[in-house]
Amino acid sequence: MCVDLEERTIESLPDRCENCGATLTEAEKQRILDEGAPVALCTTCAVESTALPEDELDDADAAY
Repeated sequence: MCVDLEERTIESLPDRCENCGATLTEAEKQRILDEGAPVALCTTCAVESTALPEDELDDADAAY
């Protein structure tokens, strides 16, 4: 297991989302640093990556 011990800064982050290629804002870069996110994602991609998979959404809907 490899642990990244090098401190990351806003300047060391990529300028674009690693998923969709959108330009990252300074606020998005700060969020990435604050959360310690391993991948630089824009806000939209970050939200989508934490959403429940569709099969889990179907199970949640069935509970109601």
